[in-house]
Amino acid sequence: MTVVADSGPQVYTEVVTQGKGRPGEAELQQAVQDGWVVVTPVAAPALVQRFAAPHLSETDVAVVACVVEQNAALVLADDARVRELAEEAGCAAIGSVGILVQARLDGRLAALRPLLDQLVAAGFYLDPQGRIYQDALKRVGEMA
Repeated sequence: MTVVADSGPQVYTEVVTQGKGRPGEAELQQAVQDGWVVVTPVAAPALVQRFAAPHLSETDVAVVACVVEQNAALVLADDARVRELAEEAGCAAIGSVGILVQARLDGRLAALRPLLDQLVAAGFYLDPQGRIYQDALKRVGEMA
């Protein structure tokens, strides 16, 4: 089961309501409906305040607070600042590209490059000439 941090329904609202029609909206709605994603509020608002940082939104801070509060094993965040805060709080963190790299290394994906290209085409901020994209391909042995 996956827990989506929420202090109010912020994460869910960002993805499903504000992100209507964008990639991830239908998938998150379905995952919640199917019960494998549970929207969980942060029970201790003081924890959100403890992690507050000027360069992070309240929603981003709520994600880290919820992960700490739930003693979760891992936080999935594409924002490097959120991953850094989670790691400072003692939580492991990974981004979407990292998840795909691990799936490729585990043999769950035949190829990484087409999926990275699909992310880029869908509007995911990932530069095909950039370090993250190139390093991901190197890690899985798909460099030309």
